[in-house]
Amino acid sequence: GFLQRTNSLEDKGRIVSSLKERQSSKSLLACENSEKESRFRRTETDFSNLYARDLLPAKNGEEQTMQFLLEVVDILLNYVRKTFDRSTKVLDFHHPHQLLEGMEGFNLELSDNPESLEQILVDCRDTLKYGVRTG
Repeated sequence: GFLQRTNSLEDKGRIVSSLKERQSSKSLLACENSEKESRFRRTETDFSNLYARDLLPAKNGEEQTMQFLLEVVDILLNYVRKTFDRSTKVLDFHHPHQLLEGMEGFNLELSDNPESLEQILVDCRDTLKYGVRTG
């Protein structure tokens, strides 16, 4: 697309090393405000019993929202890092019947009930895992 830019190998190497540096410090997210500095730490959160209704703007939903978004960002950063890793396959191809038979929890049916945040994270990982990496 028009937003893409062809990067030299040197640029790609710089991007990958930058992502690796960020990856090593992923357990701490610092946000600076003009009045004070706030620090957010990643905590182990059980998303299996949490749903979208538990996130902001729900009352007392700030911590769950922050932890969920940190997890989503971690998934995306891992995907970007793997995209620029030359040893990573461009495509982890599976026939549709293989996906339906072999993957636990893989389901193309839409549920009438809301999915847990954990299932949303699993779906994000699976979608990125089985998509084509064009980096």
